[in-house]
Amino acid sequence: MTELNRNAIQAQLKACTSKEATFKELVSLSKQLERLTDAEKIEENKVKGCESAVWLIERQENGVCSFKADSDAKLMRGVLMVILSLANGHSKAELQATDLAAELNEFNLSSYLTSSRTNGILGILQQIQT
Repeated sequence: MTELNRNAIQAQLKACTSKEATFKELVSLSKQLERLTDAEKIEENKVKGCESAVWLIERQENGVCSFKADSDAKLMRGVLMVILSLANGHSKAELQATDLAAELNEFNLSSYLTSSRTNGILGILQQIQT
């Protein structure tokens, strides 16, 4: 994954002046997400409750979490880039103490998220925090 931090992604999305521009930016972000291999796209890594197929892999090194994720939907891959920018590089305790849903709301993505997609995203955030 291209190293884009939260501030850089947030700035890119805030620079968008229309819903269409934001959608294009999410698609652009989706292209920067490193795709998982078929071997990584296993049932064990699949996030339950998502509208589209989403896989999430967590690794910890010296108490610091790093996540890899993928989806079969371009828009969701863009949203995953945003989520990973919030989650990567933190300890599990830091993630559990953070309101990731509130932080995600700062990116103003709600107009792109159907209620079922929102439920899936909440499932992703919950899995990151457990």
